[in-house]
Amino acid sequence: MMKVKYAAESDYDKVRDIDNSITSSEFRRWADNSQVLLIYEQDEFAGWLQYGYFKEKTPFINRIFIKEQFRGLGDGKLTLLIWQRQMEERFFDEVMLSCDSENETMNALCKELKYDLIGTLNMSGGKTENVYKKVLPKPEI
Repeated sequence: MMKVKYAAESDYDKVRDIDNSITSSEFRRWADNSQVLLIYEQDEFAGWLQYGYFKEKTPFINRIFIKEQFRGLGDGKLTLLIWQRQMEERFFDEVMLSCDSENETMNALCKELKYDLIGTLNMSGGKTENVYKKVLPKPEI
């Protein structure tokens, strides 16, 4: 069974094992601002999602990663839906994310979840990132 929880500063090493480009101060700031979701499958750390804000107003997923042994279980999709719902409940009008244009699984998931491809970014090393946006429904009050 999958579980998602907000990260604490003490979770840094778990995430650093996946992405060693992250500094402890950066992670602490994200954790303090509830911008990191940790994904667990059967109580084992399975991945994470980190977001910030595009132009300081639109929630934007910077990173989402599922460990190889947990891929294909739907954890990425469910985590994305949980995050999206949290943003709806905070009354954001839209959300954004980007992913490697060659990541067929993530690009297909974005399309399945009705994210609109709004552009591409040319990255260093000849890589490109697809940028997606989704307009959120207004929550019922």
